[in-house]
Amino acid sequence: MARPKKTTAKKPVAKKTTTKAKATAPKKKASTAKVSTKLKGLDGTIKLLAGKPSARRPPNNPEMPQLTINHLNDMLNDMKNILDNYSQHLRALDRKRLNGVGIRKLGFIERSYEYALENAEFLPHYLTIDRFGEDIQYFMDFRSLFDLTRQLSEKLWNIVIQSSDVAYTDALEFYASVREAAKRRVDAAETIHHDLSTFFPRKRHGTEEPTEARAKKDFNALLHGKHDGKLFIENISPKMTGGKRKLVDKTYRDTAQFRETESADFTE
Repeated sequence: MARPKKTTAKKPVAKKTTTKAKATAPKKKASTAKVSTKLKGLDGTIKLLAGKPSARRPPNNPEMPQLTINHLNDMLNDMKNILDNYSQHLRALDRKRLNGVGIRKLGFIERSYEYALENAEFLPHYLTIDRFGEDIQYFMDFRSLFDLTRQLSEKLWNIVIQSSDVAYTDALEFYASVREAAKRRVDAAETIHHDLSTFFPRKRHGTEEPTEARAKKDFNALLHGKHDGKLFIENISPKMTGGKRKLVDKTYRDTAQFRETESADFTE
């Protein structure tokens, strides 16, 4: 009976102390991990905020100095003042009466001049070969100038398109900021947003099938005589094949001008 009394009670105490030590160690690691993730998140947000404006705003590359723009404007105004002394003010009807020269007519002019050089006896008495050549050269000089101005206008239009895109993007950025401020009910933001929102009208898709709520609203309006129009509902229940459902909603609003006549045809 003396053998069962030999028991060691210190072993479970040692196990509890080891488990507590193991449990406390991962708590410190978890706290350090949380701090590191917070720091990484802060660094990420700072980098995104720093790169956001430059990424969304398209740049003018390269930008033309203001002195160069003024110089071009002065030169073009000088050209315009010079041309005013020689050009006539033609109406649209006058331009139709005059003969424009394309590729085919230009070939006809050149071929006629070549024949006139070899056969000057066929020229009328009021037209000399020298006069004929001077008229062609005068036309060719201004045609080359016109082609040059078309190239200049194309280059200027490219700059206009690029600069307009930048200005419109700036306006959209301002509008987005005002819209967010209006949602937070900032003073004076709602008035600005209401004024700028008129430049973005909502598109009405008339070709799409109306929704059930819109159809019910139009039905009530037609039933009580608030709007003019027609409402057709067609439904075919499925038999052996798929069924068919069709909804045609023709509601006419602001049709006071048709109320004086007995009948009117509407096409949409």
